[in-house]
Amino acid sequence: MKQAYTIAEVATQLGAAVPATRALCELVFGGPRDVLSFQDLVLLREAHGLSKKKVSKSRIVAAMHRLRSAPQPRSGATVVREGRELVVVEGTRTWNAESGQGLLPLVGHQARTSWLRPVSTRDASGLYREAVALEATDLELAMERYTDALAVDPFLADAHVNLGRLLHQRRAFTEAEAHYVAALVARPTDVTATFNLAVLLDDLGRVDDAIARYQQVIELSPSHVDAYFNLARLYERRGEKLAAIRHLKDYRRLTSLR
Repeated sequence: MKQAYTIAEVATQLGAAVPATRALCELVFGGPRDVLSFQDLVLLREAHGLSKKKVSKSRIVAAMHRLRSAPQPRSGATVVREGRELVVVEGTRTWNAESGQGLLPLVGHQARTSWLRPVSTRDASGLYREAVALEATDLELAMERYTDALAVDPFLADAHVNLGRLLHQRRAFTEAEAHYVAALVARPTDVTATFNLAVLLDDLGRVDDAIARYQQVIELSPSHVDAYFNLARLYERRGEKLAAIRHLKDYRRLTSLR
């Protein structure tokens, strides 16, 4: 497991801009940090998640301070919002993130046993497989499990690809792009990550960047018919008729072989 991360690497993991990540570091740690540990990354992931849920800065600071001051590392702990409370879940233990008071699960929460599972005892692959299965029934929880898997192994390319896809579908383009890029950092020849990133850039109207990525897809997978079709369309948009015709011919040739 990697032991040190730069601000840029942490920003990629969080799907956030570098300036926003610096501000989050100052909020959580009380000052700037240029190099962060894996435990720091875990804390920042939790703080970032709470921030996206509109939890106030003061409550985030209190919750993160409580996690940081705990006697043992909390890589398996996570912070969830239960009603108006911020609850830390670590294995089968639950406690108020702000007061430190231990909590017992209420009867009304028994149906929501997923957040009581001992994440710390599970590996990234297991979390990833659970996330894949959850996509059929609970996309929100699936996204949480992909995030949990990445907290354990930040270089799990498949989790980045799938989480990026779900974010892309929700038009969370900045976060999706960050995960596709992270997947390619972990596995530079990943055809799916490259193609999905090309589609995202295409959706954003960044035509030159999208064309470059589609060309990479073809280099990695010369029979990828969708890449040829999309390249033909983009070249047509740019007024490059010959390039458009060439790629459309390749598309038709490949589809006829299927």
